[in-house]
Amino acid sequence: MSKCNRCNIEILDKTLSCPLCKNVLYIGNDNTNDAIVSKSIMYPDITPAVKKIKFVFKLVVFCCILIEALLIVINYVTAHTISWSLICGVAMLYLCFSFIYSFKHKASHRTKMMIHTIAVMICSILIDLSIGYSGWSINFALPCSVLVLDGAIIVLLITNINNWQSYILLEIFALLLSIILFVLTFFGLFSFKLLAYIAALVSILIFAGTLTFGEKRATNELKRRFHV
Repeated sequence: MSKCNRCNIEILDKTLSCPLCKNVLYIGNDNTNDAIVSKSIMYPDITPAVKKIKFVFKLVVFCCILIEALLIVINYVTAHTISWSLICGVAMLYLCFSFIYSFKHKASHRTKMMIHTIAVMICSILIDLSIGYSGWSINFALPCSVLVLDGAIIVLLITNINNWQSYILLEIFALLLSIILFVLTFFGLFSFKLLAYIAALVSILIFAGTLTFGEKRATNELKRRFHV
């Protein structure tokens, strides 16, 4: 029987970690019996570092809220017709989201790229709406976001040539976004359709090239991802 010093509980099994706090237990003898004593000698205790990171997250969010409140007051006093403070608010909202999501969540870089692409699209539309909606977010920002994602995919495929098939899901995500934008052009939402067409064409070419040159590795990755 051993005891976890952090949780202050008795552990009957001779395990290397506490079942509650997952604290690593050090195998050794104490003064009374052959127990597994929790001294965090095998691995360092990261609890203080985690607390500091959480404090930084809270500090960044709080500072952004204070700055945005100050900007709203300044905007109200100086200019009633232009809501530039909303633009700053959307930008800081994305900053907080990007900062917290990128460091706190244990998602892969591929998933983070997907989430950030969607976040940029939403922020672009919100900023366009806050200044009266001129349509630049639909005509330019959204297709450019897909094109930037396509460019990032090409760079990743080249730099990680030995594991290129792991980016097929990211390619499918970019392809779906570009197809959605391409379909929306037929509903009159786009006054400038060229970028949407280019984004769709580039995404199709990247995915088609992966299937063509990847052959069996590409098809096996698709089967593994979609359980076909």
